Amino acid sequence: MSMCVRITSLFFFLFIIIQYASCQLPSSQLTTMNNLRELLQANNIISKLNSLQNLTNPCSWTGVLCNPNNSFITGLSLSSFYLFTIQDASSWSSLVCGIQTLETLDVSNNQLAVIAPPLLLSSCGGLKVLNFSFNMLSGNIPSFQRSLERLDLSHNSLHGVIPDQITEYHNLSVLDLSYNRLNGLMPSGIGKLSKLKQLILSQNALTGAIPSEIGHLSKLEQLILSANNLTGEIPQLIAQITTLKRFAANYNSFTGAIPLGITSYISHLDLSYNKLSGSIPSGLLSQPNLLSVDLSFNKLEGSIPVNLSKSLVRLRLGSNRLTGEIPSWSLRTDVPSLTYLEIGYNSLTGMVPRELRLCKNLSLLDLSHNNLSGHVPRELGELNKLQVVQLDHNSLSGEIPDEISGLQILNKLNMSWNSLNGSIPPSLSKLQKLNNLDLQVNNLTGPIPNSFGTMNLLLELQLGRNRLSGVIRSLPTNLQIALNLSRNNFEGPIPASLSRLQSLEILDLSNNRFNGSIPNFLTQMGSLTQILLSNNLLTGSVPRFRPNVNVSTGGNINLSYPPPNPPPNPSYASSVSIVDWMNKNAVSVGIVVSSTALVVEVMVVVVVAVIVFRKVHRINT
Repeated sequence: MSMCVRITSLFFFLFIIIQYASCQLPSSQLTTMNNLRELLQANNIISKLNSLQNLTNPCSWTGVLCNPNNSFITGLSLSSFYLFTIQDASSWSSLVCGIQTLETLDVSNNQLAVIAPPLLLSSCGGLKVLNFSFNMLSGNIPSFQRSLERLDLSHNSLHGVIPDQITEYHNLSVLDLSYNRLNGLMPSGIGKLSKLKQLILSQNALTGAIPSEIGHLSKLEQLILSANNLTGEIPQLIAQITTLKRFAANYNSFTGAIPLGITSYISHLDLSYNKLSGSIPSGLLSQPNLLSVDLSFNKLEGSIPVNLSKSLVRLRLGSNRLTGEIPSWSLRTDVPSLTYLEIGYNSLTGMVPRELRLCKNLSLLDLSHNNLSGHVPRELGELNKLQVVQLDHNSLSGEIPDEISGLQILNKLNMSWNSLNGSIPPSLSKLQKLNNLDLQVNNLTGPIPNSFGTMNLLLELQLGRNRLSGVIRSLPTNLQIALNLSRNNFEGPIPASLSRLQSLEILDLSNNRFNGSIPNFLTQMGSLTQILLSNNLLTGSVPRFRPNVNVSTGGNINLSYPPPNPPPNPSYASSVSIVDWMNKNAVSVGIVVSSTALVVEVMVVVVVAVIVFRKVHRINT
């Protein structure tokens, strides 16, 4: 028994030693942290700081960082602590700034409206990292300690210009002022921040040109200027920053040519939604470290470069003025990484390259709105990772290849506005992941395959403006967005299979040869908002649809229409309203009644006078 007591005492003694050794914070910091915890609790804030309920060791609290031997606090995260509910904003910041060894402070996602003064003074002068993102800060950007290395004020409502004194923070490696309301020019002295690695100024209202001094930032890795009002040409000096990996200047008004060699070191380039002109530099897409290029929505002309990097994953060149043929890149180099190819809305000609089959990881292919001709390559069916195929608005001809049915994870297929012929392959029903199928405006013939009824995920089916015919026996029952069968050669009664489409919003059966009456089940399709039945051979009476359904039936010469809905019976409501009116206007009622009685008396007198006059006149004659 005594042995057990000794062992227990030994373990207890070791536990005390471990607890003592695990927390060697100065008493001042221990007091500060407990005061901070009590302040948060006093303001009904659920504090993550005391998640372990260990008042003697704040270094074990969630959000608290200490040095390796737990002798002082180095970092504090108060992210998502509802600090805006504390009435005195300087109270928590005074406590925080009392920790002289504090280097990192994160108060993001708190809806703070102001930056408390202690954080702006030398009393918090040891801070290196300050994160005020996702709050409600307004006004101008204040001055901070010159010791800051990372400053994040993103996702607030700061306005005014970026102050010149920010270029005096020579230790800054990260400056994020994105998602604010800042205006004016970028500071011309930005090149003084020689240690800057990340400069993020997107989603503001900055104007003017990018200062040429930007090229002096020899350690810059990310330059994000998206969604501003910047103008002028993109400085050639940016191409000389050897450390730059990501450059995004999309959604601005930049003009001029793409700088030569801009992708020599960059792996992610986004210059979309600008006014860039000229041609795409021949070596732009071939750099070995290139991962993503987006040049869409510009005014670029000429042909697409024939050399493509093996590492390129994403290429967007849509909505430009590009001409020529789509390069057969795989004839010159393998492109195994390419997963996103979007070159729609240009003036490209020629055929869809069969060599695209070697882009085995391709998940999106958009060649729409060009002048492409020839057949749809059967080889596309080998790209079993495709999820979106858009070949619409071209001049493609021939039949839809059966091999397309091999795209088992395809969810969108658009071949509309071409010159495709032949019948719709029943094998398309194997595309069980498909939710949008658009084959309208082609020369397709024959019936809708009965197997389409098994496509349970299909939400939209566009087959209008073809030469389809036959009996419609089965349709995808979960259609929701639209079913368009207009301008075909369908005939006979409106098919009863439509009654199962209870989630359908738009039904277009116009410009066919449907005959017979309009079935009543159409009025019971609760999701319908628009039904187009015009220019058919329908007869009988048009059933009454709900008021919110837009019904078009013109061009059916033998239809009759029900009378409009009768107005509600006004008798009861009128009697009640008259009584209420009379009760509320007793004086007025009395006046009206008196006036009415007087009129009646006058009329009686007049009538009597007329009778007497006639009798007298008759006697005299």
